[in-house]
Amino acid sequence: MEVEFIRDSTLRRSIFHIPKKLKKRNRALILCLHKEEESPESMARLTRKSFNDLADQNGFVVGYPEGLNKYWNDGRTDSISLSHYNNIDDVGFIDQLIDYGIDNFRVDPERIFITGMSNGGFMAFRLACELSERIAGIAAVSASLPLDQLVTCSPDSSVSVMMINGTRDPIMPFDGGEMVFNELSQGSVLASEEAVKYWLGENNCKEKFTKKDVGNTNLFDETRSERVEYHNCENDTKVALITVTNGGHTWPGGRQYANEKTIGKTSKDFNAAKEIWKFFKGLK
Repeated sequence: MEVEFIRDSTLRRSIFHIPKKLKKRNRALILCLHKEEESPESMARLTRKSFNDLADQNGFVVGYPEGLNKYWNDGRTDSISLSHYNNIDDVGFIDQLIDYGIDNFRVDPERIFITGMSNGGFMAFRLACELSERIAGIAAVSASLPLDQLVTCSPDSSVSVMMINGTRDPIMPFDGGEMVFNELSQGSVLASEEAVKYWLGENNCKEKFTKKDVGNTNLFDETRSERVEYHNCENDTKVALITVTNGGHTWPGGRQYANEKTIGKTSKDFNAAKEIWKFFKGLK
């Protein structure tokens, strides 16, 4: 179903997938934020509608909001996004969508989750910084914590964080630094492992963690993946990083939406949506 809102005199849109069989209690809401220059429909296609399938199997609600002019105002200072330049209130828009989900689909206010890729992943980090009191967890793919957000990030409460990043991402550097695409600067980010350390500090996590390989089920995609997860954190939160060795600016298990020279390789060893739902489902 499609929903439209008027916010700041501007028409905003979101698509929701509502399973026929919803859980009677503790219904979760997952908002999936598309990458730059994309749409709610393309986000569903990128993930091969895996979140819709998982929602049907597990009885939660999925929302695909639309960024204005196909971009999110994720808090970075860049040279290409009108949403950044015009300071669009996307935090307020997502806050409004959460209210809509609670009022209309009776989702549990304690089971609100955000996921996204690239620009959508950066927006997820901004929401973790500025809307933490409403969000139980986020999962960012091909994204890390921007330095612009690091200056202002001040969560009011702990929030669980998962990251899924490729070591050979040609757009979002795994080891941190400036992002450049089409010779335009798109801001700078922390290294993935430094972003993990930041959230370990915010969530008062102890240095105890589990580490395991993600099964190498496809021998031809030239990637391998490892998952590290920290459990002993404040308020039962968790912090996790899946490192996709040789992976690009892509959604594991999703579509190869552009050629490898431009975005790098897509891991076919695992389905990112399934790993993200597993992470969210395991949060108390």
